[in-house]
Amino acid sequence: MLAVFSGSSAEAGATKGDAALARRAQAVGADAARPDGKNLHYAPDPLPLSERGQWIFDLRYDHGDVYLLGMHQVQLPAPQATPRVMGRFAIELYEGPTVIERARFDFPLLVTAGVEGVDGGRDRNRVDFDAKLVSRIGVMFPATARGTRLELWDRGTDQRWTLPWPPTDTRKESAASPARDGAAP
Repeated sequence: MLAVFSGSSAEAGATKGDAALARRAQAVGADAARPDGKNLHYAPDPLPLSERGQWIFDLRYDHGDVYLLGMHQVQLPAPQATPRVMGRFAIELYEGPTVIERARFDFPLLVTAGVEGVDGGRDRNRVDFDAKLVSRIGVMFPATARGTRLELWDRGTDQRWTLPWPPTDTRKESAASPARDGAAP
């Protein structure tokens, strides 16, 4: 395991006041900040990069924490553009302050927490699997020479963690070093 990104008490979800601020911001064509200082406007997805080389980020969601298990590069037969999909999580590549690539994704079986307006945001009859969920995903990201900073973003909690950029192939590192007794793969 390379890193763990722990969840915290960050708030998820918007309020009626947030919606009003967003409408005002759209009316004047400006960004608006929520009273808690969080920005309501996020940059739109940039034009997708198209590369033959792709990094695979092996990520695990484990009881609310996100782990980067490893990363390796693959070469595709032809260049592939990053698909534009919705998802709670995103890997974003920056060049200075500008987002130049974004790959959104969801962990399998991870659902939104709670139902708004029912029992203080939670439906008493709903089974909450998220707190006990362990799920894993491989996220493809273009292997480009561009970029200066890579971040993993949990859009549900608005938490961000820095990932190594440019990445190094962890399969090569683990093959070079002997396995330890009891070490996780």
